[in-house]
Amino acid sequence: MIGDVVKKFFARGQYKETGLSQEESINYDEILAQLGLVKMELDRIKTTIINEIQNYYEKMISSKKLNNTEDMEMSAAEIVLKKRVLKAVLAYGNMIELTIRRIQDTRSLESIVKVLTPLRYAMSAMDEYLTGFAPEAVTSLSNVLEETENVIRKTGLITNSIPQGRSISELVPEASELITNAIAKAQKEAEQLSPKVPETFDPEIIERKVFEYIKDKNGVLSLRKASEDLGIPLNVIRETLYRLEARGVIKVDLPNQST
Repeated sequence: MIGDVVKKFFARGQYKETGLSQEESINYDEILAQLGLVKMELDRIKTTIINEIQNYYEKMISSKKLNNTEDMEMSAAEIVLKKRVLKAVLAYGNMIELTIRRIQDTRSLESIVKVLTPLRYAMSAMDEYLTGFAPEAVTSLSNVLEETENVIRKTGLITNSIPQGRSISELVPEASELITNAIAKAQKEAEQLSPKVPETFDPEIIERKVFEYIKDKNGVLSLRKASEDLGIPLNVIRETLYRLEARGVIKVDLPNQST
């Protein structure tokens, strides 16, 4: 996985004596070129995801015209899933873009450490996030993984400059802010680039409603009563409960499937 590769290369000391200082050994143009390839691949993946979302949206509209509720629900669920992947790809792309900009501006060992450290965490977080609900997306990012691995390999000489065993905020005081801003920007971009899904078919909104309902009922509920109170089909309530359980949010015990 992406995070594993990053950790492997950051943990390995790869600096060899060349008679040059670390600063002199860094080929900034090569690093920038490889990061540029990573950004290009992310842009290609972004375009593919946006096209997929649009296709599912058109299917959802067609199903609505035919009053085909089941197909509408399926298309809406796919849109929401693809939008989650899009947000992750956009956030990572924002971090890559920031890394390129910082290195272009300063071209110093310190600048590389300051941008690659949060990038390392961003990669690991994206890997973990996507693996949880869209493992196929990690596979589709294989080219990004390969190119990023090359960058990490080329800059392995800086590992001695990165403090070990400390939190990201201690490693780079501004790192948390950089990642937070990248995610916030990605959230906004994803909403602008993606069509809206009706609330009644949006799994994320339904999950929030069901979870709040469960809390209000102290964890005990009738599926039929929940369906009536929330205006959500019984089968959707049941599927939502199992999705929440799969993520470790709740524990489901349905001794009587009809209630």
